[in-house]
Amino acid sequence: MKIIRILIALLTFFSVAAIAAELPVEIIPKPEGVKHGGGDFVFSQKTKIIAPSAVEARLADSLNELLQRNYGFKLRTTVDVEAKNAIRLTIIGLPPMAGNALESYHLRTDPKQLTLSGTESGVFYGLQSLMQLMPVTIKGKVTIPSVEIVDAPRFAYRGMHLDVGRHFMPMSFVKKYIDLMSQYKFNYFHWHLTEDQGWRIEI
Repeated sequence: MKIIRILIALLTFFSVAAIAAELPVEIIPKPEGVKHGGGDFVFSQKTKIIAPSAVEARLADSLNELLQRNYGFKLRTTVDVEAKNAIRLTIIGLPPMAGNALESYHLRTDPKQLTLSGTESGVFYGLQSLMQLMPVTIKGKVTIPSVEIVDAPRFAYRGMHLDVGRHFMPMSFVKKYIDLMSQYKFNYFHWHLTEDQGWRIEI
């Protein structure tokens, strides 16, 4: 009887573990391809950002801005490509006329590090996906399941419209609106500034 109970407990444990490993990746918009791996990447305030070039350092600053805004801390940036427990940013070039691939990215997590590669625009959008993988609040360490995401936009033009010609919006709202657009990977901002009702910028 005791052996049966142990077997049931083991089966329950492994079933729950298998389900947890295959939980869907909740990213908006839905990525083109997602594969689950084994193990977890443990993220904390001690995690470093590997950014060897000036472009990668600029993207590291973008990540730190997001972390500061959402969680109240920043990570240390390093050029040491051998650093452990790190987020590694890598810019890759694409041939001209590559279409929507110009905004593509490849995000991969494993127990040792998180790697994010792509074009400059692609890595920026990959950072938005990374933020969506993280919980709303952070207390100490965060466990991100091992996953591989390959993504590129389906449409080259992804825009949103804001009409301040008829309805005045303060600058703080406009900035927040653009931040939310970038979070969901919109790439064109159509700003309706004026018509016969008025011009909404003091010039």
